[in-house]
Amino acid sequence: MNFGDLLKNFLGWESPYTMPQQLMRTSSSLKFDIKAVTPFAERSVSEETRRIYRRVVKEFCAFFQAQHPAEITTLDVLRWRDRLHAQKRSAATITTKLSIVRSMYDYLLMAGIVNQNPAQTKLVPPPPLSEDLRGRALSKKEVSHLLSGPDRTQPEGARDYALLLLMLKTSLRVSEACRLMAPQIIWSHGRWVAKFRVKGGRERAIPLPGDIKKAIDDYLKLDRSRRIKLHSGGPDEYIFQPSVNYRTLEFNKSISAMTAWNIVRRWGQFTGVGKLSPHDLRRTAITQALDQGLTYRQVQMMTGHKDPKTVMRYDHGRENLEQNAINFLDYAEVENVIPEKTQT
Repeated sequence: MNFGDLLKNFLGWESPYTMPQQLMRTSSSLKFDIKAVTPFAERSVSEETRRIYRRVVKEFCAFFQAQHPAEITTLDVLRWRDRLHAQKRSAATITTKLSIVRSMYDYLLMAGIVNQNPAQTKLVPPPPLSEDLRGRALSKKEVSHLLSGPDRTQPEGARDYALLLLMLKTSLRVSEACRLMAPQIIWSHGRWVAKFRVKGGRERAIPLPGDIKKAIDDYLKLDRSRRIKLHSGGPDEYIFQPSVNYRTLEFNKSISAMTAWNIVRRWGQFTGVGKLSPHDLRRTAITQALDQGLTYRQVQMMTGHKDPKTVMRYDHGRENLEQNAINFLDYAEVENVIPEKTQT
């Protein structure tokens, strides 16, 4: 089986030629078309994840000027990593990009297009991640100020309020909140529950407090006439929809992650809370839960993190010396026990 047949079998090529034209040799070197890894980039159930994968793969291939991945060496990948570092990219960003490239090579290796993975962690170690997470966690007073901003008597304000409240009280990621659909909210075991897919394709179910459900219902009621007029409603409707979309005139869709960013940023500035990102709302929920004495396991169930160590990275409040466990250990009872004298 030649290289063209491998591409057809594993990547869905329909070309009748032995080798796709975009992979013909030029100057004794294979040229690589990033369309060959489209199935890899499109595997995720999350549109946000697919977008990130497409961008990183495109950036990686552009750096090597469409050089075939089989000809890219570990030294080349190290050069790309160091280039990212020279561009002042954060350690988290570089680590994410290396992970995507590493997964891409695993995919090509399985398809028989390459015979090794030059981006393996042992060969191309990612930069060390800082224990200090960037961003901020809001105080209860700041949360109150933020939620007081949107005009809840208007559809757009009611939408923004419901979105902010949802992320602040459930710690949902911005992509998960944006793509929440009406049929995913159900009544189960005496409570409202939201079921949805998360990173990695797993399905999660979280309790939906009554104030969040009411905020969503109030928004949908105010927005009902617009949805009927624009045919963007129905049993399978997205909850958070764009109020305007002049670019494509498509309304039966969810708001984008960028729109959610703009919503959070706008109300942070309007209410005087300051510069905010959607992840700051997730960070706020985690920090508040830990401050209220909930266990790491309970917070992990809320956030959906696979590794409880990730939750611990948010717990900076208990790293100060006043809260160190050394201050609370007490052996007084043991010290007061006087051993009985043995009679001789």
